[in-house]
Amino acid sequence: MGEKFELEMEEEFLEFAKEDLIKIQNPTPRDLLFFVLEKNKEKFETEKKLQSILKRLEKELN
Repeated sequence: MGEKFELEMEEEFLEFAKEDLIKIQNPTPRDLLFFVLEKNKEKFETEKKLQSILKRLEKELN
C-alpha cells in the first residue's frame, strides 16, 4: 500500500471520522472485515429506523 493522499474535510467531520480512520490504518484482515460489517450494520439499522419514522409520518398525514 504505502499510498499517500490528501483530504480536505471540515473539522467537524474529521472529528466524527477520526476513530474510524485510526482503526483502518494497519488492520488485520479480520479487523477490516469486522469494521466493514459493523458499518454496514449501523447503516442498515439507521435506514430501518428512518423507514419506520417515514411510515408513521405518512400515517399521521393521511
